[in-house]
Amino acid sequence: MIMFWENFKMALVSLRSAKLRSLLTMLGIIIGVSAVVSILAIGDGVKQSVQNQITGVVNANALAITSGKVGGGQGGGSNAGSSLGASTLTAADITALEAVPHITAVAPISIVSGIIANGTTQSNGALLLATTPSFADTETLKFSHGRFIENSDNNKQVVVLGGQLSTSLFGSANPVGRTVTIRDLPFTVIGALQTSDSSASSLTGSNFDNAAYMPFETAKLFSAGAPPQILRILAQVDTTSNVNSTASAATKALLKSHGGQNDFTILTQKDILSTVNTVLSLLTDFIVAIASISLLVGGIGIMNIMLVSVTERTREIGLRKALGATSGTVLSQFLIEAIVLSLIGGGLGILAAVGLAKGIGKAAKITPVFTPDSIILAVGVSGAVGIIFGFAPAVKAARKRPIQALKAE
Repeated sequence: MIMFWENFKMALVSLRSAKLRSLLTMLGIIIGVSAVVSILAIGDGVKQSVQNQITGVVNANALAITSGKVGGGQGGGSNAGSSLGASTLTAADITALEAVPHITAVAPISIVSGIIANGTTQSNGALLLATTPSFADTETLKFSHGRFIENSDNNKQVVVLGGQLSTSLFGSANPVGRTVTIRDLPFTVIGALQTSDSSASSLTGSNFDNAAYMPFETAKLFSAGAPPQILRILAQVDTTSNVNSTASAATKALLKSHGGQNDFTILTQKDILSTVNTVLSLLTDFIVAIASISLLVGGIGIMNIMLVSVTERTREIGLRKALGATSGTVLSQFLIEAIVLSLIGGGLGILAAVGLAKGIGKAAKITPVFTPDSIILAVGVSGAVGIIFGFAPAVKAARKRPIQALKAE
């Protein structure tokens, strides 16, 4: 232990005697560590933001039934038709789900093609959804004005606006009671949702803020009187503890409804979060792998400068060995010096990462999340770089013979 501290002090003295060279050598480590740590913090921040959006929009007690196969869900089976836009979900599925124990509400969702407008003001990107009053029981909806669709609104030309859509059509004014047109048909606005930070619901794959909702039966106006095609079905479970068992029961009920065909998928909030986290983790890991290249460059820089240092300090090595220092002592001296150089660079890199991540987070409106794991990883990688790239120069120093080293000029 005494020898370790002596070598540690000598390493600090050596680095202090060549401050500029040491700083330039550490630059690769600083850049690499700051890039890796900041990317991990931004990645975790994005995950947290998406999780908050999903949990804020997607009810934890809700099940989403979609046509075809969606990764991560239950009861999935491939269905070529659904990938081309044809849905296998029918009104019979709604009836089957309503009979499943612990399901308290079932709401179909259909997409209506058309453009919603307030006079000459149009919202071309708005999504028009047809659903039932039960939709409000399966989603977390907050209103700025008015209310959602009720049973008394069946077959009526009424609509509820998402927060973003309401703003684009009516500005900050209260839209309730105003008239909008969809395919030249007049619709009365009965409610407007609050604008939220949640850009989408993974249950519907739709932007709730830029959507309009009409009664499910009213959508027949746009399909020649035929029932609209059901794109999704949302089912509300009574308690969170019953979600998994109810999903399994719903799968069996739908299999019977579909004649034994696995041409649907049941998603829960947990499935959605898992899928999103997997995608974001893969993306983050890919970017981190690219950023780690700079750590390799930094390690090569450390090895290069340590080799130069060994050459410059040949007489010092010879003198130490002549006074009784063993090869192991010399090896540990230079190895510790390389590790200290790398760890200092890692520490500076972590400090730089904090500022970098906060700056990027502020610009992207994301709160970076610094976890102990990312800091430990940075420190561990820095130490490993010092050991790996400092070993060869240390071995070279340890192998020098005292007489030859003292004769060196």
